[in-house]
Amino acid sequence: MSKKLTDIPNTIVFIDNIYIKGSSLQDTWDTLCKVLTKLNECEFKLKPEKCKLFVTSLDVFGFRVDKHGVNIIKSNIEPLINAKAPTNLTLLKSFLGKLNYYSRFLKNMATIITPLYECTKKDKFNWTPECESAFKLIKEKLASANNLKHYDPQLPLILTCDASDTGLAAVLSNRDHNGMVQPIAYASKKLNDVEKKYATIDKEAMAVIFGITKFYNFIYGREFELETDNAALVRIFGPTKSIPKMAAKRLQHYAIFLSAFNYKVRHIKTSLNPADFLSRTAVDVEEENINVIHSLCASTNLSNICHVNDSEMESLNWKIIQKETKKDQILSKIIRYMVDGWPDKTNLPKELLPYFNRHIELSVDRGCVFWGYRLLIPSVLRSSVLTELHRSHFGIIRMKEIARSYFWWPNLDTEIDEISKNCIVCLQNSKSPSKIQKPWPIPPSPWYRIHADFLGPFNNKMFLVVVDSYSKWPEVFEMSNITSGRTIEAFKHIFARYGFPVHLVTDNGRSFTSSEFQDFIKMAQIKHTFSAPYHPATNGAAERFVETFKSAITKIKEGGNSLAYAINLFLSDYRSTPQRTTGVSPARLMLGRELRNRFSLLRPPPLTEDIYNKVQSREQGNRETKFEVGQKVMVKDYRRDSKPWVQGLIIEESIPNVTYIVDVEGMRWKRHVNQMVTCSDLLDLG
Repeated sequence: MSKKLTDIPNTIVFIDNIYIKGSSLQDTWDTLCKVLTKLNECEFKLKPEKCKLFVTSLDVFGFRVDKHGVNIIKSNIEPLINAKAPTNLTLLKSFLGKLNYYSRFLKNMATIITPLYECTKKDKFNWTPECESAFKLIKEKLASANNLKHYDPQLPLILTCDASDTGLAAVLSNRDHNGMVQPIAYASKKLNDVEKKYATIDKEAMAVIFGITKFYNFIYGREFELETDNAALVRIFGPTKSIPKMAAKRLQHYAIFLSAFNYKVRHIKTSLNPADFLSRTAVDVEEENINVIHSLCASTNLSNICHVNDSEMESLNWKIIQKETKKDQILSKIIRYMVDGWPDKTNLPKELLPYFNRHIELSVDRGCVFWGYRLLIPSVLRSSVLTELHRSHFGIIRMKEIARSYFWWPNLDTEIDEISKNCIVCLQNSKSPSKIQKPWPIPPSPWYRIHADFLGPFNNKMFLVVVDSYSKWPEVFEMSNITSGRTIEAFKHIFARYGFPVHLVTDNGRSFTSSEFQDFIKMAQIKHTFSAPYHPATNGAAERFVETFKSAITKIKEGGNSLAYAINLFLSDYRSTPQRTTGVSPARLMLGRELRNRFSLLRPPPLTEDIYNKVQSREQGNRETKFEVGQKVMVKDYRRDSKPWVQGLIIEESIPNVTYIVDVEGMRWKRHVNQMVTCSDLLDLG
């Protein structure tokens, strides 16, 4: 039949079926007459009851095809939609087999039915609540499957790819003349156990290769747009750029494979990606803020994140506190009462009572009022101090601990409580209370037992987190990769700074369990303990810090700051803040002193520092020691029976601002500035 009807346009023969199409009723009629005439000439016979003429849609292999596209025949999927939950592996595999036939209509299918696939592993049927939820959800998706458009080679072609922790996805679409993107087909694939351990960028790259191979017949030989929400792949797979030499071998192989295709790669936001699998909450951060890399982090593959103090509070210091205290009506009264004596409590207004209750402990230093070691902030500056206090987005308890170490005013605790309640960033990112865990034994000294863990991918980066169990002092290293070699290099940096600990606690990651890392630990004679499998809470110190780190960095970044700024600010404040478990700051226990930070500027310098500066200034004197060549000076004369000073003319500068060559009566003398004094240019040297 194919050979006999091959010359008739708009006619397709598939096995024993003949399909005829036409743009109009007359066009279809003319084609039908040609087909019937040809079949009559070849003596083919047709059964009238099997012929369907002049219909607007065709039912083919369980799909309904019309001018709008391809859809599922609802009557064919009713047994699947009405199916009861499987009770054994045979029924479950049968359901999955039938479901796969309609995969091109189901977006995110591989991720949704992951619990069902897990149920088929090791031939052990275990129907869990997750399986039940996935079973109901996939039936709802199937019942509401959208119509797929026909592939049009004349319209721009778009391939959108994405990956999740459990699967890959691709969407093939056309962009019509109105700019609307219309899906042609969906495709998805479940990752195996090995592929699930790949890095995020490798999974995203696999999704691109999967989408191209899946829709190879549509895209090979023609130009198409490749969309991904991974910015790094745009640079690596960009057809106008060379393959990066430092990219992983797997990504280089993928890039070579893609060189055979004609495409333009484009980065899209995750929230706009129709192939997005990821069940995570999208953070609305501007792209330029994400791509900012601090020079400290960019200078090396292994970057130690230091506590660099970068604050907008530099204009607020103790001199401004001193100035505003004099203007503040309440604090100026407090100072007067401290000099002249306090009146009876019953004669004081209500706003002065909190100060009266503490009047024995109040003192004045350089015009600033103190309650013990806490500075009393004037009312006009309190909002600025509160804003700076909340810049790290710490919790209420931690903010109160910072405040109690530096400043005070009435109702301060209440105002701190209101900060978090009125901060939308804190409310959106608040976490549930932590579970109670059996604590580790208290180590006898700092850097005795340390806890280490990997954090990430977080903002497309991996970090090594190390926390000292005694002082809670944290160290954070940005890692280019988490191989054993890189991990050992990071620990060498830490051990060079603080020495070898006695005890190291980690999880069971391959970087820590490798023979290379174990040899390194044995060489340093460090006891190495692993957390229990599937129980990360055993490594509690590192796990808790990881949660605090991610939460705080996310909130600081949402304030419009770069990642490097957020990390530096967080570490600086965390190390300076008293811990709830120890009652003192990590810096005090680890270094034996407090770190000088932006809140330290609120306090006047110690009196000893002022005295030292005055004495040093007096010892140095205020004499002008700047001389110039050609200048007349008086220089010290050490000749016997001569006057102490003699006139001379500077002819050369030996050591700038220190020693000079002076012409004295035709002789060249070298003199120090302490052996020279200025004199009038009108004096006669003769």
